[in-house]
Amino acid sequence: MKIEVKNKRGISPVIASVLMILMVVVLSGMVFLWARGFISEQVEKFGKPIDEQCSAIRFNAVKVGNKLEIVNRGNIDIRHFDVKLIKGGNSEFHKFEFEVDVGGPGVIESFTQKMKDGSTPDKIILYPALIGNVVGETSNKVFTCLDVGVEL
Repeated sequence: MKIEVKNKRGISPVIASVLMILMVVVLSGMVFLWARGFISEQVEKFGKPIDEQCSAIRFNAVKVGNKLEIVNRGNIDIRHFDVKLIKGGNSEFHKFEFEVDVGGPGVIESFTQKMKDGSTPDKIILYPALIGNVVGETSNKVFTCLDVGVEL
C-alpha cells in the first residue's frame, strides 16, 4: 500500500543555510563569553610577567610599639602593601597606602591595625604590591605578591 502525501513543503536551502550560519555565530559567541572568564589579563613589569618580578622583592619590616619601619632592599619600587590581620581562625585583608622606593627606608610613626570588630590581631603579615602594565592596553594594574610576605 502506497501513501501519497500532497503538498510537500519544506524550507528553502537558502533559508536553511542562513539559519545554520546564525546558529553557529550565536553558539561561538556564547563559548567565547564563557571561556573569557578563564583567561586573565596579562600584566607585565619590565617586559616580564609581573608574578616573576615578585622574586626580586626584598624588604624588611620591623614594628616597635606603634612605629613601623620598612626598608626596601630589592631593586623594585613597592607601591603599597596589603596587610593580612589574623586573629584565631579569622583573617582580614586591608590595603595600606605606603610607598617604599628602591633602597629607601620608610617609617610610619603610628601604625595601628585593628580587626573590623575593633580587636587587636594575633598576627600581622605585610604583602608588597607592585604596579604593572596591562598587555595590549595603556592602563596599569596592581599585583600583590603573596609569596613574599613579612610577618610582624
